[in-house]
Amino acid sequence: MKSTFVTLLAFLSFLNLSAQSSLLPEFNNKPAYYSPKDKKLIELEKSQYNTLAKAKGLFKAEGGFFLSGSSSPVKIARQAELTFVIKVTEGTDPTSVVDFVKFEVRDNKRVFITTKAKSTSTSTSFEKISYSTEKIKEGYYYLAVKNLGPGEYFFGATEFMFAFSIE
Repeated sequence: MKSTFVTLLAFLSFLNLSAQSSLLPEFNNKPAYYSPKDKKLIELEKSQYNTLAKAKGLFKAEGGFFLSGSSSPVKIARQAELTFVIKVTEGTDPTSVVDFVKFEVRDNKRVFITTKAKSTSTSTSFEKISYSTEKIKEGYYYLAVKNLGPGEYFFGATEFMFAFSIE
C-alpha cells in the first residue's frame, strides 16, 4: 500500500513538472505569448532586423527597421492584459534584454523609425511601450502589457524582432 502511494505521488509530481516545463521557453531572449484560454505558449513571428533608410525630400531623411507584410501571421485577441514569457541568463533584468514597440504600417510593411534627420539636426529617440515583469523562477519571467489597442507590435532583442498583431 505504501509503495503504491509513493509511486502514485511520484507520477503526479512528474505530470505537474511536465506541465510546468512546457509553459517555459527553451531558448534565451525569445519571448512567447502565454494564451490563458489554451494554457500554452505561442511563438511570435521571428525575423532579423531589416534596415530602412529613406530620403524625404531634399533636406529630410529617416532610418529604422521594417518587416515585410502589413500584418503578422501571429494574431492575438485584444485583452486588458497580455502575458508573455521569456527566458534570460540568470541574474539578467529582462527589461535590459527586450524593448517593446508598436509598428507603423506603410506600403505593405511594418515600419519602426528610430532616426529622423533634417539638414540641421538628427533625432534618434523612439517611444518604447512599458511592461511589467514578474519572476517565475530563476531565469524565467512573465512580461505583462496592459491596455494595448489593435495594431502591430514587436519585442526587439539584440539580433531579432518577435512580432505579433492585436486584433
